[in-house]
Amino acid sequence: MPLEDYKRLLPKLERVKLTRGDLVYRAHRKIEAVYFPEDAVVTMVDALNDQRTVEVGTIGREGMVGINIFLAGAASPDQAIVQLSGTAIRMSAQDFRRELTVGAALQRLLLAYARALLAVISQSVACSQHHTIQQRLARWLLTFRDYSGGGEFMMLQSSMAAMLGARREGITEAAHKLQTASLISYCRGRIRVLDGPGLGRKSCECYRFIARQYAALNLALKPIARA
Repeated sequence: MPLEDYKRLLPKLERVKLTRGDLVYRAHRKIEAVYFPEDAVVTMVDALNDQRTVEVGTIGREGMVGINIFLAGAASPDQAIVQLSGTAIRMSAQDFRRELTVGAALQRLLLAYARALLAVISQSVACSQHHTIQQRLARWLLTFRDYSGGGEFMMLQSSMAAMLGARREGITEAAHKLQTASLISYCRGRIRVLDGPGLGRKSCECYRFIARQYAALNLALKPIARA
């Protein structure tokens, strides 16, 4: 953001620790605060009446958790769950709404982000309908490899099944195939990507599509930040 705008926001911002498994907000409940992840990663998850779940978007350092507040909503149809522990910057929903009335730069930044996020969500929905569990798991592992930085992170099979809307047995089989091919190592919830290019070849095109959306977003944000 432009420095002057950022200085105005500082008194309203608080750095908080988010822990894996935390619910940042629940579906159809009032959103009390928005979060800008630093190294934490949060997934938006939709739940069906039969208790099945599926990830509709993953938010890391490129975005904001609670985008519905920006879109003039008070709640969200999905829930937000922390997948990778880390820090985030928190602002109350009330302060955030007030800032939108005066913060032209913030509005432009969030409009650019909202467009990218909608494209990513649309692609994620198509991915869940048309790609195999192994393709989707490879895409998901690459995404979290990028967010974790070091290529190693903690994730239970039950969490992966919930995010991908798949049976745990299907995740077990797909992960076993990737491990047998020496693309990943997986033991007691600790996952390490051993061969990124090889895993990329197993992934569907959605990983590259999402990466392009956020690369384009970064380019779009630079002129706003310099304004």
